[in-house]
Amino acid sequence: MPTALHFRATLLIGLWAFCWGAMARADTSAGELDLKSAYVFNFIQFIEWPDNSASASASGTGDWTICVSAFSPLKRPLTALEGRPARKGRIIRVRLLEIRELRSCQMVVMHSADVEQVLGALKSLPAEHGILTIAEEVTFAHPDIMITLYQVDGRVVFGIRADAASAAGLSVSSRLLRLARAGK
Repeated sequence: MPTALHFRATLLIGLWAFCWGAMARADTSAGELDLKSAYVFNFIQFIEWPDNSASASASGTGDWTICVSAFSPLKRPLTALEGRPARKGRIIRVRLLEIRELRSCQMVVMHSADVEQVLGALKSLPAEHGILTIAEEVTFAHPDIMITLYQVDGRVVFGIRADAASAAGLSVSSRLLRLARAGK
């Protein structure tokens, strides 16, 4: 059985491999965005979605759909995930967030301009809708946002609201919870 140290090493190696090109550049902003995108990819691996979620049945294609705000700085780095295999043989599809198409998303990466509209639309879906909500800055934090990505002392970290994820029918790996910052 893998240990927590093995899990951390695997996660770090995966993040390093994904972000190698970005880390080599002097542009730290681009490196930060690429690293956040790598985190989004890794969240897919350590969160369990319900098989009967609204998003799984609505997409119907077997693809893994990440919907990203048109205003999000993560829009460009997330498009690098397009076509990559996710889990269970499903291919990642990245598309712009459209509120009326929210049911076909497994993950929603929001910008502050979208938070209230997205969270309002999610309330109209069944309780265990199975859509993971992610904000890329702590300033957008809201109790219904499940994961928040942010910087502390020049490092990209993330906070998880396990209760919000559970209410949406998602199960977050205890290993991922141990890596998250508390209270965000």
